Amino acid sequence: MIYVDTSALVPVFIREPKSEAVIAWLESSGERLAISEWSLVEFASAAAIKVRTGEAAANLAKQATARVREFADKHCTVAVPGREEFRRAAELAGEDALKLRAGDALHLAIAGSLNARGILCLDEAMIESAKALGIGVVAV
Repeated sequence: MIYVDTSALVPVFIREPKSEAVIAWLESSGERLAISEWSLVEFASAAAIKVRTGEAAANLAKQATARVREFADKHCTVAVPGREEFRRAAELAGEDALKLRAGDALHLAIAGSLNARGILCLDEAMIESAKALGIGVVAV
């Protein structure tokens, strides 16, 4: 199972420079995919930021948010983080060497609890942290 980070979900549904590469990987990988409810929150936030910064129209962002939910329901295991994942995320976020933001720490904690084989991620800081923790990273 591959955990798909929000940084890789956004370009699937809202055009970005890495959109084609991420979509091609998703279509050809044959991997089981996982995201979390937290991914859906972050996606909605990222879409709203794109509207506020003029990178996307409001109707496009709203459609993308609906489409990512449909994608999750049809193609992904959707994890619901609980106390254990939040506590692990707090540990990870508190490790100076990892330099993780809270949301990224939560993603890595969730991926760990799912025993994901790796993560699909475009965020360089999170990629480095995942590698430091021994979590595989999918390169696109």
